[in-house]
Amino acid sequence: MKPTTPMLLDDFTINHNLRFVKKIGAGTYGLIYLVEDIYSKKQYAAKMILKKPPAKSSNIDVNENKKFIQSQIYQYFADHHQQNQSVIAQELNLDFIANEGVHCPFLKEIALHLKVHQHPNVITIHKVLNLENLAIIILMDYFEQGDLFNNIIDKKIFTECPSYQDQQLLMKNCMLQLIDGLAYCSLKNIYHCDLKPENIMINYNKNYHRNSNSPIIDYNEIHIVLIDFGLAMNSNLICCNACRGSSYYMAPERITNFNTSSLIKSMINLDQFQTIDSSEASSSKYLPTLAGDIWSLGVLFINITCARNPWPIADINDEKQVFANYTLHNKNILSSILPISLKFNRLLDSIFELNPNDRISLKKLSSKIVDCDFFYDDSKPLTITPKKLSFNGQLFTPPETSVSDFCLCSDAESVDAIDEYMGFNRGKCPF
Repeated sequence: MKPTTPMLLDDFTINHNLRFVKKIGAGTYGLIYLVEDIYSKKQYAAKMILKKPPAKSSNIDVNENKKFIQSQIYQYFADHHQQNQSVIAQELNLDFIANEGVHCPFLKEIALHLKVHQHPNVITIHKVLNLENLAIIILMDYFEQGDLFNNIIDKKIFTECPSYQDQQLLMKNCMLQLIDGLAYCSLKNIYHCDLKPENIMINYNKNYHRNSNSPIIDYNEIHIVLIDFGLAMNSNLICCNACRGSSYYMAPERITNFNTSSLIKSMINLDQFQTIDSSEASSSKYLPTLAGDIWSLGVLFINITCARNPWPIADINDEKQVFANYTLHNKNILSSILPISLKFNRLLDSIFELNPNDRISLKKLSSKIVDCDFFYDDSKPLTITPKKLSFNGQLFTPPETSVSDFCLCSDAESVDAIDEYMGFNRGKCPF
């Protein structure tokens, strides 16, 4: 049956057995639908990636990109329907993609994702379908409760959890799962580079009662998974002129080029970082990629505990912003503007180290989270009013803040950075 609403895929089918149910998301470069197997009733989140997407640039019109992607995919299905033709998509071999897909621009995201998707805190890929010359469709687990952003802001699962659930244990359960997922990815030499609440799916059981001896990580209470490896890398070093991620969650070295900033040079000895031969100083230093993901965790931990962000961008050059004040003048500012303990402030300090090499390791971070009281110092409760915990617009992270390699380079450098980031030889792509 053809959809009655223009541009929607509802009720179209693929391979006679997969039916589109409803649109559940749309990004700058992809479209996500809930699909259902007609026979087994199994539901999946289907992410569709165009093989020839709109060009990446610094002046992306996100809404136009979304319209273009949706129109291209809709037109393909509508044309087949009008001609009474079934849409048949070839199922691709997952092992082949994992091993060879890194050479192909529209398969690299999937190839990197497949190397870590067996971990319980990374969303599972079940099938990858090849839709002729148009698109690739990734079938993944469907999380009905949605992403972490909506669960923090709309459902308030952390700030308004039921009295029989320990609020801080619930928060730690989520945080430790994030650390576990990230640690596994780094073990496999995969770095997400775009951690934010919208890229974390969640399944939370509001009715769950913990046993007295249950471990902090308890999937029966809450289960989180990382999604969207579209900006992920498989290099443990990242160029100092690479701006990749979403602005609220990006580490300062993704905002400011450390190798050309006189302020940074006065604070950090850059000799500790790897240097490559380059005619341009702007691209001669390489920094640890994992450190950027660890930084993003710190912002996520503030999202989870306080339902807001500490700053809109970690730009040390803007002295009017909280971040510059925090870094240059007052490390206690977080506990003065947020309803958190000084102990949690100190833990965040170890994450928000300006020098990427000085940031806390994931292993140490995990143990410190276990022992930390987020809201109380010396058993004395802080004054936490509902107003301080209410929604703050700073938490909103619009999709258009998700970019790759555009903000610190000249046009020529940007092309080189993107080529390095993509890391593929177009001639090897088999699809």
